[in-house]
Amino acid sequence: MVLSVLNYQVAERLVAAKNETAMLTTFNEVDMTAIYDLRTEYKDDFKEKHGLGLGFMSFFTKAVTRALQLFPDVNSMIDGQEKISYDFCDISVAVSG
Repeated sequence: MVLSVLNYQVAERLVAAKNETAMLTTFNEVDMTAIYDLRTEYKDDFKEKHGLGLGFMSFFTKAVTRALQLFPDVNSMIDGQEKISYDFCDISVAVSG
């Protein structure tokens, strides 16, 4: 199989990232009863209005943005000797097609 230059570079960078970064998996247990109940209550209306299912990622993303607002140091970065804080939350979510 012949890889294009772009595919080769992407593959190289993925391997480098795997080899150069710490891999960590954390499992936390939470009581999702309230989220399950809310989802069950609104999933049919949501599907009718938006044409797609109401999953759990929306709830997760809302929780993450709320946590970043409550703990702004987590939503910051260090640039030299300066701490740069943001007044927005930029959340990216990887999805498969």
